[in-house]
Amino acid sequence: MQKFMKLFSKFVFLIIVSNMLWACNNKVDINSDYRDIAIVYGLLDPSEKQHFIKLTKAFQADGNVYIAASDGTISQYDPKDIKMWIDEYSNGNFIRTISLDTVLVINKDSGAFYHPNQIVYATPLNTILNANNEYRLQIENKSTGKTINGQTNIIHDFNVNKPNSNQKYVGLTSSLPQTVEWSSAVNGLLYQLNIRFFYTEVDGNGNKSVHHVELPFGTEKSNSTLGGEKMVLEFYGETFYQNMAAKVSLPSAGMKRYADSLYYIFTVADENFSIYMDLNKPSTGIVSERPSYTNIENGIGIFAGRYNKKRTFLGLSPSSIDTLISGQYTNQLGFVKYIAP
Repeated sequence: MQKFMKLFSKFVFLIIVSNMLWACNNKVDINSDYRDIAIVYGLLDPSEKQHFIKLTKAFQADGNVYIAASDGTISQYDPKDIKMWIDEYSNGNFIRTISLDTVLVINKDSGAFYHPNQIVYATPLNTILNANNEYRLQIENKSTGKTINGQTNIIHDFNVNKPNSNQKYVGLTSSLPQTVEWSSAVNGLLYQLNIRFFYTEVDGNGNKSVHHVELPFGTEKSNSTLGGEKMVLEFYGETFYQNMAAKVSLPSAGMKRYADSLYYIFTVADENFSIYMDLNKPSTGIVSERPSYTNIENGIGIFAGRYNKKRTFLGLSPSSIDTLISGQYTNQLGFVKYIAP
């Protein structure tokens, strides 16, 4: 849920920027002939047991667009006016309807948009998706009669070949590149690898707390969405310690930190989601205008497939822990060896 809301915030930011760009054009009256534009954001992930759709609408503002963005009543529909469901199909044959209901999110991060409360639409708990089927999102605005639609396929599971499933510890001290290999997933196109590293802090008073950091290690794109393609991503172990130094704060007086387990997390985007992300990367050239992209009918936004796969390890190898404790990048972070009682 937290990942979903972070991605959604990035998407809606584009809407605010668009409003600002229009407002800067003195040849256009942005407050004439208002047109209802639905904004939909939803990702179906078969590794999750509940699925969320965010529905909002574009807004107009006479004054400061950021003030308008902070008012949820301007950009949220009245839930009483909205009926939302997902129809599942197998080879063109209707299978079932999955109804979505409103969920009030009360801990949305602060920022330019309304917070901490907002409304999303959720499937029932334990909604299992079939990777071989197609899912069609249907939204009906009962007050206007308008319907909004989108459809997506599901990303299949895939095999991670290296590190192998029997490996318990990760060694990140070699000067040679670390190699990660997997077979591409059916309907998957863009792959991102993160390492999630867990550690325990013990402060000067003996109080324990568990923490983790998410460290990005690059992306790879397959040549097609047919699946079965050999995928390889390489990174140097040194990068892990550099990322740790950047992400983990210096310890307080008397604090000790102990390395725990770690995960390799593969996040896969389908073709639609990959196109959307490519078009919304920060511009690095002198031409900032880009084509817009949506796969939503009678609205804008994205309804696409995503998949998360996790490879779990007990922790770092002993030599890697030594590097974490005394290496040039992390020797100030307060990590020590665990000594069994």
